[in-house]
Amino acid sequence: MKRIAIGFTMAELMVVIVVIGILAALLVPRYVGAQTDTRVAAAGEDILGMVRAFEYFNANNGYWPADTSAGVMPPESRTQFKRENPFEKPCPIGGVYDYDYVVTKNARVVSISVRDSLNSPAPSIVDAQGLDAYLDDGVLNTGRFRKIYGGYTYIFHTQ
Repeated sequence: MKRIAIGFTMAELMVVIVVIGILAALLVPRYVGAQTDTRVAAAGEDILGMVRAFEYFNANNGYWPADTSAGVMPPESRTQFKRENPFEKPCPIGGVYDYDYVVTKNARVVSISVRDSLNSPAPSIVDAQGLDAYLDDGVLNTGRFRKIYGGYTYIFHTQ
């Protein structure tokens, strides 16, 4: 009488384990990259939404709100953000949002910055470069999105 073997041989198990390892090695980096892309896109949409709100405020009122500190919404612009206050939450890539209105003798500059805070460290250089590519030219030294004063700043109005 012949004996019927039930189960898998060691060679068959090794082949399955190797195939699963190869698939994991291919898919995990893509998953991690997709998470980074999602965070960068969320930060970019936050910034563009704030820019639209402040431009709308300026168009209706004829002036820009006064400068505030990081993580604080200018009080006069509260009506522009009806659903949520983007300044109360951390930026998806790290840091907090900061509205800046700087007046010098030569220029007026209005911008949204991403700065570090006690509760949320600044974005990594990789995330900042990804955000620059999403918003601007992909180079942190040129264009509208730049590394300035220990943070990353999107300049949307100069005069």
